[in-house]
Amino acid sequence: AEDHIIMSRRLLVSAVVIAVLAAHLDLASSLLSAGCNTSTTSHHHHRRTAASPLIKLHATSKETDLTSLRKLLTQATSIHDKNLASTPPLAQISSRLHDLETESSDPTFWDSSNSARNDVVTKDIARYSRLKLEMELWDQLRNDATEALDLLEEFHNSNEEDDEEMVALTQEECQSSAEQLLQLSQKYELSTLLSGPYDDSPCRLLLTAGAGGTEACDWVNMLYRMYSRHASYMDYTVKVVDESAGDVVGYKSVELLIDGPQAYGWFKGEKGAHRLVRLSPFNANNKRQTTFAGVDVVPVLDEEDIKMVDIPEKELEITTMRSGGKGGQNVNKVETGVRIKHIPSGLAVKCTEERSQLMNKQIAMNRLKAQLLAIAQEQRLQDINAIRGDVVEASWGAQIRNYVMQPYKMVKDGRSEWETSDVDGVLDGGAALEEFVGAWLRWMRAKEEKEREELETAGY
Repeated sequence: AEDHIIMSRRLLVSAVVIAVLAAHLDLASSLLSAGCNTSTTSHHHHRRTAASPLIKLHATSKETDLTSLRKLLTQATSIHDKNLASTPPLAQISSRLHDLETESSDPTFWDSSNSARNDVVTKDIARYSRLKLEMELWDQLRNDATEALDLLEEFHNSNEEDDEEMVALTQEECQSSAEQLLQLSQKYELSTLLSGPYDDSPCRLLLTAGAGGTEACDWVNMLYRMYSRHASYMDYTVKVVDESAGDVVGYKSVELLIDGPQAYGWFKGEKGAHRLVRLSPFNANNKRQTTFAGVDVVPVLDEEDIKMVDIPEKELEITTMRSGGKGGQNVNKVETGVRIKHIPSGLAVKCTEERSQLMNKQIAMNRLKAQLLAIAQEQRLQDINAIRGDVVEASWGAQIRNYVMQPYKMVKDGRSEWETSDVDGVLDGGAALEEFVGAWLRWMRAKEEKEREELETAGY
């Protein structure tokens, strides 16, 4: 009778494990394919990793296998706990979501006079709904992994002969739940690092050839491909706003508009000089050559964000040009393009998108204001009037990353010290580049925390 009870218990646990595994795998898969973008991640970020090989609990290696699972679960729960500490409690999120849904259910809420509030509430409902779903999934994955590990510990400590099928199912449950918890927690962790005032805005990437002639123009083309592919990898939309072709190959400059959740926050760390070392295909002697390209990243801000920025006319130098390209006589023969230079800082922006000079001037002015605001925020300046040429140089001119293809392969970030030998993976714009962005975000957070501690120690 006792053997019968034990066998029944094992069969029951096995059935429960199978049911729970199937249920939460379906839920996690749907959330991952939807992006899990609490902003992340995104944030991110529909990135999938190959499943780790199953850690099998053979009789001769049970302790080693259990140690590996404990380590995996500890890593996942550590990041999960850190995320929970920086996130409002689930009950508070549910309450806030209920209040917003109640407000939006009022018939007068959708009146045209209330359009500004409509946008805010709609975005908040979407954000809190996704966060609530994510937090519930985190808890489910953590509980499933913990319970499965406890059951494996019980099997390990038992003197009875193991049911191999039961052990394998429980092992799969533990490992799958822990890996998904780790992946989702890492994505959300990155999203919490994107909390700057303009991080949720779209952004413009301006790629400019530096020293190196034809080689530099080809390097801009390589960066153009890398960032376009990475934006697609992150499920952002990419649009070419402006381009200037090189004399032989590539581009002298390319301007991209990237839109999506926290686009500026994700790409802002790419601002600076990028250095390439390789055997140049444009060198007759096939010698190793070093070339540079500049990357500038600027948020695209709403009128509401820039309306308080006032730039005196005497600080502006405005010139016009022919736009060129398709668009008819007006575009090709009339100077509809506008270039505006901010004299104190040396910053210059141009716009040739519209057929009207007035519209191009307004767009260029908005871009200049957004760029000044972004630099002021980066350099922690109180006012844009404090921005001068040296500040711009410090913000833009730093060499941030080296891409070495000869005599060895290595990409290394000079700020976070993150490096990899997978040069092709980085230039393909996939997970390898994502790791560099994530490393920079974590490095920035650590740097800011250190500076804050130093100020507190100094009594400020």
